[in-house]
Amino acid sequence: MFKENLKAQRKLKGFTQETLAIKVNVVRQTVSKWEKGLSVPDAETLQKLAEVLDITVSQLLGAEMPDKPENNNEIAEQLSRINEQLAIKNRRAHKVWKAIVIILILIIIIPALFYISYTMRHENNKVAGTTEFTCILDGEEYWYSIQYNDNYQVLSTSGDAYIDDYINTEIYRDANQLAAHIKNYFAIRGGVTVTTEEIGLKLLE
Repeated sequence: MFKENLKAQRKLKGFTQETLAIKVNVVRQTVSKWEKGLSVPDAETLQKLAEVLDITVSQLLGAEMPDKPENNNEIAEQLSRINEQLAIKNRRAHKVWKAIVIILILIIIIPALFYISYTMRHENNKVAGTTEFTCILDGEEYWYSIQYNDNYQVLSTSGDAYIDDYINTEIYRDANQLAAHIKNYFAIRGGVTVTTEEIGLKLLE
């Protein structure tokens, strides 16, 4: 095949890719592509290659045809066939790489995304602080506790049902807002709210 013949003949002549490229007036990368089977030269360049390597065009192509000047059409046809074969090969390689990428996405990237998502959810559900209150109104004491993450998002609440029933604590997602609402509820009714315990991250004043 052309690429093997070219490489073998170049080495027989003791040429580097750079040397051969200079002699046929192309860049070294072009010679490299020819030898890797990524492209083929046009008919005119092919004849230059044959002259520089001191062989016939048919020897270079590995084709069985007489080497005569009038055979340019046959050379062009041969090059066209090689190009078509390369195109088919490249399309197959592209499909293989596409399949590999899809498999990598399924095996590595998607599980990694799930792991990151799980970790983020887990971090958001991690308790960063707990604040407990004792609320006094009309001689009665009511206890309430709020747990929240490092973004002050309410994770859980517990305490006397009176506070949940009359303050509607479920609508609050921010621990600071919930605590302020509880204090305000009791303050406007003449009661007081005392913070009895703070663990971890403290609520904002």
